[in-house]
Amino acid sequence: MTQNWPLPDHRTAGQIAQDQVAVRAQVANLVSPAADVAARRDLDGIVERIRRRQLAATDEHATRFVSFSPSDGAGPLLCAEGELVIDGGAAQAPRLRGLLSGFAAADRTDRSARRRTRVVRSTSARSFEELRAEAKRLRDDHNVMANVNAIVPLGYIVKGNSYPGATTAPPPFTSNGGGAPVRVAVIDTGLTATPRTDSWDAGMVREGTDLVNVLAPLDRIDWFAGHGTFAAGIVRQIAPDCEVVVYRFTCTDGLGTDEAAADMMIRAADEAAGQRLIINASFGAPAVDGIPPLAMREAVEYITETYPKVLIVASAGNDGLDEPLYPAAFPGVKAVGALNSDLTPAAFSNHGSWVQCSTVGVGIVSTFVEGKLPPEDNIGTDVTFPANSWATWSGTSFTAPQIAGAAAALCGEDGALLPSAAFDQLVAAGDPVPGLGAAVHLLPGTPT
Repeated sequence: MTQNWPLPDHRTAGQIAQDQVAVRAQVANLVSPAADVAARRDLDGIVERIRRRQLAATDEHATRFVSFSPSDGAGPLLCAEGELVIDGGAAQAPRLRGLLSGFAAADRTDRSARRRTRVVRSTSARSFEELRAEAKRLRDDHNVMANVNAIVPLGYIVKGNSYPGATTAPPPFTSNGGGAPVRVAVIDTGLTATPRTDSWDAGMVREGTDLVNVLAPLDRIDWFAGHGTFAAGIVRQIAPDCEVVVYRFTCTDGLGTDEAAADMMIRAADEAAGQRLIINASFGAPAVDGIPPLAMREAVEYITETYPKVLIVASAGNDGLDEPLYPAAFPGVKAVGALNSDLTPAAFSNHGSWVQCSTVGVGIVSTFVEGKLPPEDNIGTDVTFPANSWATWSGTSFTAPQIAGAAAALCGEDGALLPSAAFDQLVAAGDPVPGLGAAVHLLPGTPT
């Protein structure tokens, strides 16, 4: 199977020309917020609209957040409203109770007692700056590692006003006939409850459902629903015989939290029970006040120390900066940047010495969900996606699953090959690109 990389483009020349219109808009919207004041203002406005959507949502479907716009050109920083993540084991619990008198326990999920990190929520309203100050007080005055509970967005913050374009379907799915067991865990928005009838998601395990259209207007797909479907379809194209398990860590509008992402990463590793596993993390959050997301840091440390057969692959981010994004920049995680279809650097891709490899991330074609975009009225040209739809989309979210799939494909050919060694093989065969590691050509993408 590996000799077929890069995979051929099934589209006609006419379809590619049609797809270029949407792809050019995607790239422009990814690049503009970092370079254009008006575009940044528009981005901030959409973030505020999403914040209001979340405020109006029921608790079951909401991730309420506050935002802060830094001056370094990156997108707005988001954190869960009123929340901190504290990294302290059981031995510190009595001491922490006294230090956190204005906070109450707020872990959202049934987290293992072995986890050091815990979430607490303020019992009174606090701004983003007040939360940062409280975290700094705990760190500086009491030697307690604490920070805001970062929002880990799949959507608008990391992709700008960049939603998919509709395209044609490839030939029907076919298996290569099996291979050695290997699993890819896609930590994302989940998959829809109803399987596709074109078999492109056949056999995928659903650990959390992407509800697609929960928030008004209900005739439109929510912000960045379908993200998990797209990422999983990429893995399936490159490694058709590997096991794919898709976990949902987000709520609506592609929003999750540091501890939610961390919990699903840990769950995926634990549930693999020692078998070969590649975790795909097409998400990320920056450090706040120089402190990376604490729960994800703990998750990465736990997984890399406990499971030598697990490889974590993560997207480098779309800010066009050399500032690290996490979990991609954590030691032990493989960060993947984006290239244009001609293998030149994509303008939006984050870059730096922490990025180990890159692949095409412009106009990638993959599976998508049924519905209509954009998520709200009067913000763009309507695009309708039928059942069994395929779409074009751009960003480093869609480079990481290519590398995850390629590592899985190599493992499928060799039952003794560890995922980390498979990754090393991919990188060794690639040509170096300054700031973007080794170029690995897997999917064709769309020329712009």
